[in-house]
Amino acid sequence: MKPNGIIQRKLSLLDDQVLQLRQHLAGVSREKFRDDWVLRSMAERALQVAIEIVIDIAERLLAGAGAGPAATAAEAIDKCVQLGLLQSTSPYKDMVRYRNLIVHEYERIDPDITFALATAKLDDFRAFRAEIDHLTS
Repeated sequence: MKPNGIIQRKLSLLDDQVLQLRQHLAGVSREKFRDDWVLRSMAERALQVAIEIVIDIAERLLAGAGAGPAATAAEAIDKCVQLGLLQSTSPYKDMVRYRNLIVHEYERIDPDITFALATAKLDDFRAFRAEIDHLTS
């Protein structure tokens, strides 16, 4: 696939979101995170932006492949896997589910899940980036 400047800019923003999460949560305990509204809000927003980037790129990949638009973000991930643009739906569909929770069911956000995603699962975004870099090289 030919490199796309828009995708590259989005990947750069994704890198920044992951870096900011790593920096701001370095050394923060689960308990401190749970008790700190600012940290929780920052992590939720940074994760939402990062996941939106994953979704945007998946949709751009589909458009570039002439596969047409997907009805949902989860369907976009499925189609990218079917077309061989992504290796697996996991962990990307889990990301989409968390994004939907933040956007639509924000009163149910579990701080422990957010903490786990914002600390232990950031490498999933790097894996996505590596898959996209491989496509565009």
